[in-house]
Amino acid sequence: MGAFAALVLKDLGEVLSSRYFLASLVGGFAVLIAMGYAMGAVVKTAQASTQKFAVVVNGTTPLGERYAEILRAMGGDIYRNFSPALLDRYGYVVVIPGNFSLPARLPVYTRYRGLMALAPPNVLQNAAAKLAEELGVPPRLVEPRLYIYMGRHVLTDRDVGAVFGLFLVSWMFMFIVPLIIASTAAVSIGMEKEKRTFELILSTPVTPTALITAKFLSTLLLALIQFGVMTAGLFIYMANIAAAAAASPPPSGEAFELGFAPSPQLVAAVALSSLALALALLGLAFFAATKADDVKTAQSVVPLVVFPLLIPSFTALFGSVEGWEAYPFVHPLVVAYAVMQGEWGKAYTYLALDWALAAAVELVVARLVTAEYLVLGRVRR
Repeated sequence: MGAFAALVLKDLGEVLSSRYFLASLVGGFAVLIAMGYAMGAVVKTAQASTQKFAVVVNGTTPLGERYAEILRAMGGDIYRNFSPALLDRYGYVVVIPGNFSLPARLPVYTRYRGLMALAPPNVLQNAAAKLAEELGVPPRLVEPRLYIYMGRHVLTDRDVGAVFGLFLVSWMFMFIVPLIIASTAAVSIGMEKEKRTFELILSTPVTPTALITAKFLSTLLLALIQFGVMTAGLFIYMANIAAAAAASPPPSGEAFELGFAPSPQLVAAVALSSLALALALLGLAFFAATKADDVKTAQSVVPLVVFPLLIPSFTALFGSVEGWEAYPFVHPLVVAYAVMQGEWGKAYTYLALDWALAAAVELVVARLVTAEYLVLGRVRR
């Protein structure tokens, strides 16, 4: 038992004494704090947007008129006619139907401002409960029917699930895939450093340039295999969504229908953007991993490099891509949104920027990572 405890303490001592482990620990803590602040800002923005709403009432029942008065007392502004321009000033616009009664189906209009905002405000149910109390009947909740303006498209609430799925998968490509690929680079380099094989290989006729090129190419091929598997899964996922939508067409008389359906072109655009950014991160991870002396250290260093770069993706996923379009690691969401709107010129522009970034990173890494750097840790001057 004493020998077992000694082995455990030995491993703990080796890891805890590593400056890279301590750096990853502190860095991970800082990343979590930053993510908390980012998500807090998104939630605060979403809550602020729900506090300002308009109520459109024109020719409804006396019960509907009273419901509108209650909503106005709760902070809503009354209008007689609906216009999409109202969504520039209000988070939501509620339309009181002409045949209003309890329970009621209420059309609620909003503009896409991120996934956190795709829910009707609670004030609608609170007003319905107050109205039921005044009538002396049991509480009867209203049924909000959400319509989301998304560029040139108007989505109904039945399409919100598809939008969630699309953006969630886009985020997965934007965040999970680069992280997996970066970890591959860490393991590949860490194993060579741990086994001290770089010196052995350089003692053979293999040139330093060939060694570095082969090592990076093998890491790249492993990354492409991982990316291919993830892309195949994405195609299957989107095909299932399209099949489900075709099997359950919207009922007749719908005010709006979704003008977009998942397509191979959309999936390909998201995949190409994510691949370019993943290759850029692969280059950074490859460079960072060469500073480590073993696999464990390399795996600690790489997340420290990758995670901070991907924090804005959380904000873009649950908030809005507006304001983040210049940040490269949000581009898969930007490209997905552009393709949905039919803005292929914009999508092509961001794809070109992503691949230019990937090429620039690979060129810089190829310049810095030399045989001397792999063995001694010194960058070429």
